[in-house]
Amino acid sequence: MTRESQVEHDPLIAARVPLVREAMPHIAHPQIRNRGTFGGCIAHADPAAELPAVCVALNARFRVRNPAAERWVPAGEFFVGFFTTALQPDELLVEIALPPLPPRSGWSFQEIARRHGDYALVGVAAVVTLDGGHRCQQARVVFLSVGDGPVEARQAAEVLIGQTLTAEALRAAAETAASADVDPSSDIHASADYRRHLVKVLTRRSLKQAFERASSAR
Repeated sequence: MTRESQVEHDPLIAARVPLVREAMPHIAHPQIRNRGTFGGCIAHADPAAELPAVCVALNARFRVRNPAAERWVPAGEFFVGFFTTALQPDELLVEIALPPLPPRSGWSFQEIARRHGDYALVGVAAVVTLDGGHRCQQARVVFLSVGDGPVEARQAAEVLIGQTLTAEALRAAAETAASADVDPSSDIHASADYRRHLVKVLTRRSLKQAFERASSAR
C-alpha cells in the first residue's frame, strides 16, 4: 500500500536501494505516483512498467498470502506473462523484500520514451558487482518494454563475467543482449529493429554507469 511518491522521496530507500530511487521519477507523472502504489505496480505486471524490472534486477522476493497460508515468491518467478503473475485468485501481495547490494556493487536505470512520463520504448535496470581486481563478478541486466514482462539478459550478463570496464566488453554485452536475449515486437510506437537498437544503446550506457559506480563503492 506504500505510495510510489513516498518511495521516491524516502531517504532510507535512497541510501539502501538506490536503484529503486533512480527509477521512480521515470514512472508516469507526479500525480500518478501520488496515487499509485509500489505493490500495485508489481501485482499489475505491466510489461512497460519500471518497478517489475527493477525488482528482478535486485533479486527481490514477494510475500503473498491467502486466508489460510502465505508463501515467498522470487521476483524472477513472479512475472509469468502479459499482465500475468504467479498470484492465485485468492492471494494478495503483502510484502516486498529487497536484499542489500553486495560490496563493490553499482547500479543504473535507463529508459527512452517519446516524452517524459510516457511509457518507455525500452528501459533497462542493471546491477554489477566487482571483485577485488575490478573485474565483473556478477551482473544482472533486465529490460522492460521488450516482451510480455521483465526480460533478463542472462547471456549478456554471462559475457561480462571476469571482464573489466572496457569498450569491447560493453559492446559485446550490448550485441549479445540485442541479438540473443530479447525478441521485441513492433507496434505503433516503435519497430522491433528500433527496439533492438535501443537495447544496444541502453545496455552500453547502463553498464558503463554501473561499472563506474561499483568501482567507487566500498
